[in-house]
Amino acid sequence: MSKTFENSGSEKDFLKIYQQEEMDKYVRPSVTVDSVIFRYYEGSVQTLLIKRKNHPFLGKYALSGGFVQEQEDLNIAVCREVLEETSVQLNPEHIEQLITVGTPYRDPRMWTISVAYLCFMSYDDYQVEKAADDAASTHWLDIAMINGQLQLIDGGKQLTQDDLAFDHWDILLTAMKRIKGRLEYHPTILSIMPDENTLTTYRQLFGTFNEDYLKMDSTNFLRRFKHIFQKTGRQMATRTKKAATYSYKI
Repeated sequence: MSKTFENSGSEKDFLKIYQQEEMDKYVRPSVTVDSVIFRYYEGSVQTLLIKRKNHPFLGKYALSGGFVQEQEDLNIAVCREVLEETSVQLNPEHIEQLITVGTPYRDPRMWTISVAYLCFMSYDDYQVEKAADDAASTHWLDIAMINGQLQLIDGGKQLTQDDLAFDHWDILLTAMKRIKGRLEYHPTILSIMPDENTLTTYRQLFGTFNEDYLKMDSTNFLRRFKHIFQKTGRQMATRTKKAATYSYKI
């Protein structure tokens, strides 16, 4: 294409010539989306994985996700893929882009760029998962950072990086670090919690991402996060006593 044509004539004519002469000069990657989904269940933070039904990585654990359709919005794509593979309906207001990954050869099939999302399930948003499409089964795994290392447990089995497909272990690790880095000023992980709870429970939640908070007592924890937690004036029965409850703001 003539350089002169790039800044003369109408845009309509420019685009027509560009599509005819220029587009095929560039190799284009496929675009995918992946989801890191969190929920709070029986005192633990959990993340939703599937087991892959097909090659590549047949039988491996993976984040729910897949290919973006032509002219499809990315937010819509991640919600669609999760619904197709797990039957879980994500709330579009509780998802956010986490990272874009495009490491060469991350997918053995072709050149792919993936946009990974953080997704938060509200505490009262109970849904029954059902594997479909590329998923052979669905699994809620306990997840935490222990001694600076990612820990994933499915039942009694502790997973390693080799148990996960593609670069999904690294994406999970990035998600945990992102949440850890925002605990003191924008703790979006609180959106998976009930509307009110005890300081001990909140401290244990934060300790899932940063063990330093587990070493604090509730008084020092509240002093650190007084801009986030507010006393409700109510109490909740715990295993040993009644404890004051607190609401939160994100």
